[in-house]
Amino acid sequence: MGGSAAARTDRRAIREQGIALLLLCLAAYLMVSGCAREERDVPMRAVPDEPVRGGVLTIAIQSDGQSLDPHRVTDAASMRLIENLYGTLMRYSDVYGEVEPYLAESYEISEDGKTYTFILRESVRFHETGREMTARDVKYSIRRIIEHEVRAEQFEPVDKIETPDDRTVIFRLTRPAAPFLTYLAYPMNAIVDREVVEAHDGSLDRAGAGCGPFRLVEWRRDRHLILDRYEHYHVQDRPYLDRVIYRPIPDETARTTSLRTREIHISLDVPDKDRGLLERATHVVVESVPGTFWEYVGMNAGREPFDDVRVRQAVAWAVDRDMVNQLVKFGRSRILTGGFFPTNHWAYVDMEMYPGRDPDRARALLREAGYPDGFEAVIRVGSAFPYQVAAAQIVKQNLEEVGIMTEILAEESGVFFEALGRSDFDMTVVGWLGFVDPDEWFYNIFHSEGRWNQQQYANPDVDTLLEQGRRETDMEERREQYRRVQEKVVRDAPVALLYINDQTSAYLDTVQGFRVHPTATTLSLRETWLVE
Repeated sequence: MGGSAAARTDRRAIREQGIALLLLCLAAYLMVSGCAREERDVPMRAVPDEPVRGGVLTIAIQSDGQSLDPHRVTDAASMRLIENLYGTLMRYSDVYGEVEPYLAESYEISEDGKTYTFILRESVRFHETGREMTARDVKYSIRRIIEHEVRAEQFEPVDKIETPDDRTVIFRLTRPAAPFLTYLAYPMNAIVDREVVEAHDGSLDRAGAGCGPFRLVEWRRDRHLILDRYEHYHVQDRPYLDRVIYRPIPDETARTTSLRTREIHISLDVPDKDRGLLERATHVVVESVPGTFWEYVGMNAGREPFDDVRVRQAVAWAVDRDMVNQLVKFGRSRILTGGFFPTNHWAYVDMEMYPGRDPDRARALLREAGYPDGFEAVIRVGSAFPYQVAAAQIVKQNLEEVGIMTEILAEESGVFFEALGRSDFDMTVVGWLGFVDPDEWFYNIFHSEGRWNQQQYANPDVDTLLEQGRRETDMEERREQYRRVQEKVVRDAPVALLYINDQTSAYLDTVQGFRVHPTATTLSLRETWLVE
């Protein structure tokens, strides 16, 4: 490597050849997908005025889950399998960012913001034992979440949980906690049947202990998960469906084909390359909402040379976000030039800190940091996410033009996420999904003691702002605090933001009542019914 004009010319040629090859591959891919024949549409029956009870709904998911224990899982695939088995005190409403009572009938918050009193609904029964849920089950469940540590920090302010009677739960906090209700709505902070947990020696990896709209029938890894309607669900006449079957179909084209040929009813994640194809199929409904899946180039601030903020900033200026978006996302994602949030979030701020690619500025920062000839690094990425592998290929070409020579290491999901968890990487392309409160977006990822701070990023000012954001209950004050958090994090560049994606699902036109949610939750299945 060198900083000469000739070397830069060679690198530019390499970059152009690589991008041209990528374009050819993508074009061929699109041609194959786009030339697939359209199925002949079968006339559907008229939609009844009222929901119809019965039917079996099949859903295609990208990958299978790791466990059915809501208090232990961290992967999105497991969460999708689990969420309709259980219930939470609160639940996400149809308005993104807002929550409403679910297993709780009502709640009150004290004036000082440190006491939450919940009155539980009557006749909420657990699937396996048939017994009625009580306040003691709520207390047991929250304590179990804390003991398993995966989301313990969400309940860090809880000092005491009191159960004066079977239907009353009182949380006494050490301080006000702005995101507390949102955390009680998070689908994995579920209320479990303590008797079932104890009968399975404390493990719910393959057992169901919920009170949700559907009960567990069978889980055969990498084949299917079968859920049946729970006849004693506390919401009258819900759910409508007799059965829901989840089928893992890792291949994107296979998922799309299965929907077009009516082998499945819903594809939860529509690949950007297939969206137009599905939109042209008159028996398929494609629905998009502003989503929560944001992706980025992560850099390990605890490892040279990425411990130098100038090197991280150089990467952020070198990445061509527009090119990645056009080639990988087909221009459908919203480029993140500064802020993190989707436009429909109350904390959204329009920030332009990286308005466009600037390779000259990137080279200048590298020279200033003592790397005039660049350096070598490895980009780790999950092989199960082809769009992130493709993004890494373009980022590789971008970085080579400024002298950073990279190798891409595409790994199986288990190996990849384990490496990220122990911060064993130089760079990565990865993303997060499903956040609601700003505390979820930032604390665990960018606080110096955050559980998922894989980048080993530390900034005392950011820590202070994040701690204040957890306590502040005034909405405008919180918005300002998180605006400042975003400015500082983007400036320090432990991640080079790429884009945030719409949440796009597709389903047959015989499916009624299903709603696509920004967090990708499928809790609307209790309202879903079939015309056929």
